[in-house]
Amino acid sequence: MKVRKGSFLLLFLFLSGLLAFSGLTAGNPSEKVVFHDDFSSGSIGGKWTLDIAGSGNRFSEEDGAAVFETYGLRLKDYHKEHAFLRSKVITIENWDSITFSGVWKFTDPGTAEMWFRVYDLDSGKYLGMRYISWPSDKIAYDLPDGALSEARKIPKEYKSFKIVLYKDHVEFWESGGLIKNASTKEFGDATHFQLLIGGWDDSPLKSHMYFDEVRVSYEFTPTETRTQSQIETSSPEKTSSTASTGSGKTCGPGLMAILVILAAIRRR
Repeated sequence: MKVRKGSFLLLFLFLSGLLAFSGLTAGNPSEKVVFHDDFSSGSIGGKWTLDIAGSGNRFSEEDGAAVFETYGLRLKDYHKEHAFLRSKVITIENWDSITFSGVWKFTDPGTAEMWFRVYDLDSGKYLGMRYISWPSDKIAYDLPDGALSEARKIPKEYKSFKIVLYKDHVEFWESGGLIKNASTKEFGDATHFQLLIGGWDDSPLKSHMYFDEVRVSYEFTPTETRTQSQIETSSPEKTSSTASTGSGKTCGPGLMAILVILAAIRRR
């Protein structure tokens, strides 16, 4: 009797794992990382191009981080006084959502702005997050229709952040918490993206901004799953079969093998 109980336990664990792997995960999205930089190589070549305007603005890699020093001359135009990195073109097709993430800090804000921006290179439109230090601390969420801003303490120690883009809206996160959700369909067909990180200043007070672990990943529904879903939707015969079994994906050779095993055990 003890042997039989042990056999049933092993069979139960085996079948549970088999079902979880072959059936329950069949329709889940997949994730793919398409860009990543931890700034430990000592070179930005192949991933970024440097964009600096105005004297006193600098970029360097220090202790595995991208460091921007900004300095302004009261020109009141970020085009003329900034320190940015622009990423290579990041091509993403057939996406369900895209996550642009990293960690950042702004150690001595003064009168500067720290930027993380995502461009759709085909349309020229962009979205992003900015910390603005004047006249008081606030964060701005850049959207195609304009910027939304609100008071928020500038992170002087490293904090994680991310922008998650969907077909009909975008989410802004920091330190694992959702801080803004905004509707937008402007990027639903976008396939060519570019990141911009860094900042600018309009005063001779130097500011320092740090970025690390910059990453772009996206989630997508595997082609096999999409094809299967289209067949189930368009074929009356397939729909009937799915309704009778509860799931068209799990009623296959794997399930038939399980039923045969269970029948053999019962006969014993």
